Amino acid sequence: MSEIKNFCAILATYLIPPISVILIDLLFYIPRSSDFWNFIRLVPFYTGVYFWLSQRPDAFNGITAFILGTIADVISATPLGINILTFLFLYYWGTRLSSYFNVKKFSYAWLLFALTILVTITFKFLITSIFHRSFVPLNQTLLELLLTITIYPILACYYIWIERHYIHLEERYEKI
Repeated sequence: MSEIKNFCAILATYLIPPISVILIDLLFYIPRSSDFWNFIRLVPFYTGVYFWLSQRPDAFNGITAFILGTIADVISATPLGINILTFLFLYYWGTRLSSYFNVKKFSYAWLLFALTILVTITFKFLITSIFHRSFVPLNQTLLELLLTITIYPILACYYIWIERHYIHLEERYEKI
């Protein structure tokens, strides 16, 4: 009986991060008549991938980033693979930066996120431009970048709340 309980706890630890990202993205996916607000649809994915990889690398891995990228490709109707590559790049770049910096203050974490998302959105701009064989309008890329950086604190509060209520903090320190 205790093995089943441990298995369910471990399974919940790995499922809560992607489920929290998908649930908040469903809220952001409300159909809008203006193209301006459609840029906000991928913000929960970017912030979720970065938050979970930097705060809970034990519960978030590259496979989860790949799955979220696939879901983002389907939801946003982009060519299959662009968001997958972007999220895997974000995962790789974010794990590299978060391993060098152990940021405790939120303002520094936000600045590190801004740097990470700047590099990631630039990467996405380049692969999208290569895919379409013409440059994507720069104003759309900058708008996506600014919206993502601006909304990060609100979504980080949501992810922190999810972590505190559904992933027990004691599990994080048991492995040390």
